[in-house]
Amino acid sequence: MRDDEMTLAMSVPLDSDGFLRRECPTCEREFKWMQTPEGEGIAASIGDGGYFCPYCGVWAETNTWLTKAQVELAQNIVATQAIGPILEKFGDGLTYQAPDELDPLTEVDDMTRVDFDCHPTEPVKVLERWHKPVHCLICGRTNS
Repeated sequence: MRDDEMTLAMSVPLDSDGFLRRECPTCEREFKWMQTPEGEGIAASIGDGGYFCPYCGVWAETNTWLTKAQVELAQNIVATQAIGPILEKFGDGLTYQAPDELDPLTEVDDMTRVDFDCHPTEPVKVLERWHKPVHCLICGRTNS
């Protein structure tokens, strides 16, 4: 790492089944997808650079699925670990009131698992109260 580079890290927890919480950028409903090692599962399946929402079926790019809590934590990490120290180092008299650091995210075991014939290695978990068809993340087809 060069002197003018900074690396920040953020941990996003999985539930006990290995699912990662996500949020649709269109309908804003939360769901979970199976987190698999890089090069496997979702990462290996996407060819067009995005996913379909399990609820509304709308396609969106891969970088748009963070939950509000994940975005808030990422912004907090940048503010407390990057902006504040940079301003203190180079600000020459500038004062910066960094926000309090947020607690790490936690994950509960909730939601109902849905599997797909079209992409059996890409299950999702949806809200327990959801009783409408569920769309596959990869191709958008509804579950059978």
